[in-house]
Amino acid sequence: MAGHLAILLHAHLPYIPRPDGAELTWEEKWLFEALTESYLPLIRSWERLAQEGIGFKLTLSLSPTLLSMLIDPQIQERYGLFLDKMIELAERERERTSQDLKFSPVAEFYFNRLKELAVAFKEVYQGDLVTPLKKLQARGNLEIITTCATHGYLPLILTPEAQRAQVKVAVDFFEEIMGLSPAGFWLPECGYAPGIERILKEAGINYFIVAAHGLLNARPRPQAAVYAPVRVGGLTVFGRDWETSHQVWSRTEGYPGDPVYREFYRDIGYDLDFEYLAPYLLGGIRGDTGFKYYRITGSTESKEPYDYQAACLKVREHAYDFMEKRDQQALYWTGRMEGEPVIVAPYDAELFGHWWFEGPDWLEEVLRLAASSNYQVQLTTLSEYLDKYPPREEVNLGFSSWGEGGYNQMWLNPTNDWVYPLLHQAEKAMQAMAQKTRDPSPLEERVLRQAARELLLAQSSDWPFILTTKTVMEYAQGRLKTHLQNFFRLYQGYQQGGLEEDFLACLEAREGLFPNLDYSLYQREAKKETGQGRVSVVNKPVVLMLAWEFPPQHVGGLGIHVRDLSLALAREEVEVHVLTLAPGEEASSIVYEGVEIHYVPRYQGPGQGVDFLYWVLQFNLALADKGYELFYRLSPRKVILHAHDWLVASAAQELKRAFGAPLIATIHATEYGRNRGLHNPLQEIIHGMEGELVAEAQKVICCSQYMAREVEELFHPPLGKVRVIPNGVRPIDITREGEKGPIVLYVGRLVVEKGVQVLLKAFARLLTLFPEARLVVAGAGPYAPELKHLAALLNIAERVEFAGFVSETRRNELLGQSYVAVFPSLYEPFGIVALEAMAAGVPVIVSRTGGLAEIVEDGMTGLSFAPGDVEDLLRCLVFILQNPAKAEEFSRQARAKVERDYTWEAIARHTLEVYKEIGKEE
Repeated sequence: MAGHLAILLHAHLPYIPRPDGAELTWEEKWLFEALTESYLPLIRSWERLAQEGIGFKLTLSLSPTLLSMLIDPQIQERYGLFLDKMIELAERERERTSQDLKFSPVAEFYFNRLKELAVAFKEVYQGDLVTPLKKLQARGNLEIITTCATHGYLPLILTPEAQRAQVKVAVDFFEEIMGLSPAGFWLPECGYAPGIERILKEAGINYFIVAAHGLLNARPRPQAAVYAPVRVGGLTVFGRDWETSHQVWSRTEGYPGDPVYREFYRDIGYDLDFEYLAPYLLGGIRGDTGFKYYRITGSTESKEPYDYQAACLKVREHAYDFMEKRDQQALYWTGRMEGEPVIVAPYDAELFGHWWFEGPDWLEEVLRLAASSNYQVQLTTLSEYLDKYPPREEVNLGFSSWGEGGYNQMWLNPTNDWVYPLLHQAEKAMQAMAQKTRDPSPLEERVLRQAARELLLAQSSDWPFILTTKTVMEYAQGRLKTHLQNFFRLYQGYQQGGLEEDFLACLEAREGLFPNLDYSLYQREAKKETGQGRVSVVNKPVVLMLAWEFPPQHVGGLGIHVRDLSLALAREEVEVHVLTLAPGEEASSIVYEGVEIHYVPRYQGPGQGVDFLYWVLQFNLALADKGYELFYRLSPRKVILHAHDWLVASAAQELKRAFGAPLIATIHATEYGRNRGLHNPLQEIIHGMEGELVAEAQKVICCSQYMAREVEELFHPPLGKVRVIPNGVRPIDITREGEKGPIVLYVGRLVVEKGVQVLLKAFARLLTLFPEARLVVAGAGPYAPELKHLAALLNIAERVEFAGFVSETRRNELLGQSYVAVFPSLYEPFGIVALEAMAAGVPVIVSRTGGLAEIVEDGMTGLSFAPGDVEDLLRCLVFILQNPAKAEEFSRQARAKVERDYTWEAIARHTLEVYKEIGKEE
């Protein structure tokens, strides 16, 4: 082997405001064409390679605006309708060309292709294109990185704070959606200016890429040109290879211009009868439909029919040529530099499929060839290369971009220079707003967040680029002017105290991307971070955490959550006080691993002649009394209140009002969700108390996207108020113990919504196949008698052990004995017990509901089944018991995921970010 090839695709489209009506918009068509021609074909191609065991590697930059659109359910639904319309046109084209020997094969090709794409999007991916990308990353085929929040061109952004916001908002959003921090960063348009590396380093970025001349003009000049990375300000910089770019980008000299390939500019949207096409034309105006029947042919108006099979042969020829030239490059540099050369080949993702129709096929063939052992170059990701060959040279860089002229000309010229004074004025105004406000009201917070969104959206590099190329100038001008007008209207209302809530709500509904946007990034004293992305704690925060249960006195997962979160926060240098229920009748305080735990009296418990709500009131009075004492003791230090669920809501609200302390609420479950509705006055009261807690809190934390949606649908908090931070789990080491017959384990509360009744029915049928199997049900709850009765009715009582409530030690013993752990919930906000089984390396089966569906990736880290479906659960049980090797693979993947994404250290750092967001650290 002589070198390495690092192919990078940059996927970006500007954000589309949510449409008001049912009609397809011009912006949506832009996105939907890219999905149909580029993104979906590329993902399917990569999955095909992975399924064939091809060890390809690729780096993918996903812009936050594109990512936010890919996860938007409304866009997913509307894209499905777009595909339906395209298939309808394809069917009509099949009929129209049925007697035409030249064009009938092309029409048939388009029909089959669209049908396959529709099945993939709707049935295989169910509208979710992010999950398959995550899976490819988990397999090691993709390294996914990010770029600026709205693709802002950093060299022309005036203030460091506004540059920082473009970077940090992107990194935060990436972590929130992808579940990990990006190692690399794609500078929009490869636009670099000195000092940008400092902002990237603060955000925890390890490397970025510059245009070839950016590295070649560095001082001192790099010894290996662009074929080895260098260091700049503590970060690694790779240089873009010009030769690979020219071979693929150039339409006149590169591969896409070959006469055999499809002609981009000839479309039936301009050729066929208008009345025939009218139902498929946007706004009744002629335009591209995607149905193109001709090949490039040559520089002539007389075009030949397109032949996809002939194009595929040419694809293979060009892929061989590409790889041969990479070998030549690598062999040239071998021996002329220390280490092995890396050829960095970045491209816009939309080139493959949209501009160059055969691009995805060509890329697939290149990846196949490069993954073989027939070439001197080996595929790599940029992080993988860095692990082997860290940079040896330190240089200084000047301005550069990959645009025409190599610097800023494309984004700053007489066609677009009018916008920069307005953008720079808005930057300063945003900075003034953020600097002025240290304790905003909820409405002011919304205004600040939306103003930041409008500024970010106005800064997109797409608008000045469109103005320069003069393609859809009116649209670009309209977007720029609209975002700037929105910003200054918000700014004026904020400065003059005339906040327009209706106007704000309208903007949030149309342009509500980045719901957790941190507007404090625009403050001049922006919070700093280490190179690893971890927040450095200068002033030690003080947190008063309220919870009704805490180990060893706990019923479910809430107490475990509070204990492990508080301990992890203490390790992050947070001073944590936990107020909770005393195990007896006397108050006491202890210090446990750095956390002060204050037990308040139990009083008389419910069920002893005391009404439940009256007991809750008494408990909250005791919590509040202890809270007053602690506030006075900790004064004048600032204290953050953190309440866990409605049982402590009254005390939390009283302390907030008495001391003006910020309040954060973690909603672990809702009364509505637990009972699948509100069926009696008690449930209505509890629901109301939950709503008051959500309304009173500055921030609401939920453990899953499912739970966040439930809270938003039930209580309608302002946009951006709810944050998703998953539960964590401690490392669990178990000892495998041999038992007679396979053991199926359930751990959790015994209530209807946990679905144990479904497990019992499936287990009864499993015994006909595996008569030696045993089921252990570990947990306590009001539904236990009914479950035992059901086991007797099913004649399986002798094979089912109801173990009652078990300690963590006993739980670990049971995990060590079990073949599989099953969590069949009908309603599950998160499912920490499933996470614990995964951490222990036990194969898991979960119902496809709530947080469980987010934790377990079906077929990768476990199996999932339809909630309440006995037959589907039986299928999963049989598969696990019949395929021990596959079950072991699930366990390994699951444990790796837990160790990567669900450590309490990571959860504590995310929680600490929320504390800091409300601006109340001392």
